Amino acid sequence: GSPPSAPSDARGASNAREASNARVESPPPATLEWIERPTGRAKSSDALPMVVAMHGLGDRPESFGELYSGFEAKARFVLLRAPDPWGDGFSWFPFRASDDDALRAPGIAAATGRVVTTLTALEKRYATLGKPVVTGFSQGGMLSFAVAARYPERIRAAIPIGGALPQPLWPSLDAGSNGVRIVALHGESDALVPVGPTRMSVDALATRGFDARLETFPGVGHGIPTPMRARYFAILKAALQSP
Repeated sequence: GSPPSAPSDARGASNAREASNARVESPPPATLEWIERPTGRAKSSDALPMVVAMHGLGDRPESFGELYSGFEAKARFVLLRAPDPWGDGFSWFPFRASDDDALRAPGIAAATGRVVTTLTALEKRYATLGKPVVTGFSQGGMLSFAVAARYPERIRAAIPIGGALPQPLWPSLDAGSNGVRIVALHGESDALVPVGPTRMSVDALATRGFDARLETFPGVGHGIPTPMRARYFAILKAALQSP
């Protein structure tokens, strides 16, 4: 049967607005909960490349992890749990559909700090080959972008899906990219999180020296259907094989 699609955000993100000159500050971060799932018949005790995956609004790592069923390459998937309850699942940051980028950015920055703190804990806990790959859907896609933009030295690649990076979190023009690769995936028919802001995010990062590109999928809304999932897996495998 068809693989599970990642759940959608409740209302989606706003279009990108004029960048704020204010520096976004984050409170002291704390480690997040996670679920670990080796793939490719690997064992938890093996030294493996790591994929840190972040679910969307209202979802949870247990269900989001089903997206990776059948991933054949040997890897360690670490599925993070967002900190705030939301319906039957969780949210990564305070969410209101009416919020613009300036209001949403501080919450994303705070969550990004917690993700990076958790990366440190994960690298101490597990035998890891190379730097991690970060990826996620919707809210998780926004965080994937933010980790790459704000902490490029911590990861080898970011693969955001159905998310964008708010303008206040765009790095400065002279920011170093540390060679991190960013491949964003987005449905062209996504009505909840339109592709326009994602395209702007990728263009802004590329202008700032990042290896960033966008792949779009005609007829795809806010989800990860089978053809998109197949392409996603191919990009993940290539990222795990990179230095």
